[in-house]
Amino acid sequence: MNYKLSRRQFGQLALAGTVLSGLSYLTKKALAETPSLNIVGIGSSPMVTTDQTAITEVNTTELVENTALNSVSTDIKPVGLVLQSLVTGKAQVLTDKSTPLLEPNEILSGFTSLSDGTLVVAITPVAITRREATPTRITFLGTPVKTLIVSGLKPNQQLGSLLGTNDGRLIGLVGKKNGTPPVRLVDINLQTGEISSISKVKFLNDERVSNLAECPDGILYTSVVGAYGDTTLVQLDSNQKKPIRLGQLKVNGQAWNNGLQSLVCSATGQLLAFGAMRYETPNAVYIVDKNSGNMTRLQDFDTTQITRARA
Repeated sequence: MNYKLSRRQFGQLALAGTVLSGLSYLTKKALAETPSLNIVGIGSSPMVTTDQTAITEVNTTELVENTALNSVSTDIKPVGLVLQSLVTGKAQVLTDKSTPLLEPNEILSGFTSLSDGTLVVAITPVAITRREATPTRITFLGTPVKTLIVSGLKPNQQLGSLLGTNDGRLIGLVGKKNGTPPVRLVDINLQTGEISSISKVKFLNDERVSNLAECPDGILYTSVVGAYGDTTLVQLDSNQKKPIRLGQLKVNGQAWNNGLQSLVCSATGQLLAFGAMRYETPNAVYIVDKNSGNMTRLQDFDTTQITRARA
């Protein structure tokens, strides 16, 4: 069936397209002019098997097109990690010839940057057989890539929500692989991969806790997720031990209903949430009001987790 547009209708559509393009330009321009929002995302992608280590810079369109072209005649395995900039949209594809960064039966359970700028990921195996699974590991995405096996976890536990602290430590959250509590805050030895509990902060045994963020003033934040995905912003105060609930997260007056993928604090102390409401795609970055829990959508970002890029 053919449709015809009147000159007026065509003009309205053209104007709408111009407005949207202008808004997109202004958003990217504002992000580019705000160094404190230097955010990088990470996700996995089917990668061509090669015999060399590769860290290639592409844009997301090129990545999709090249993957599609190579899928017919090349051996492809989901072992690649893709780093993407929120500001520029540019992506870096990472592979390692000696050790796959991500196997088909593994998940990316944590992502952060250390105080020196090194990006770190936590990779957790998903048990699909009764055989003993590959141990959880943390991988430092430097040159060269460095990997440590995490020790101190039970077989049913998962390390996630990594956070590189202002004072140079690496901490995270340990809970069950199925996402159920209890959850504990742990310190991760950067030399050995051994974890140890941080006893200064205690969570309730029935709370689902995820995501960690630290602002420049040293205050830690996390999120508590209810049975229906309702998400509450929480401040962690080592002096009080018990977490301080700040407010339920919401967008345009509607309660957030799907937990978060990441929680990040910018260099200027602005708290940023990352995720999507239930049944919605893609994920997006939101500015969070720490006092009210109100979230303002900043920009869509089609990736898995985010962190702040440091110099």
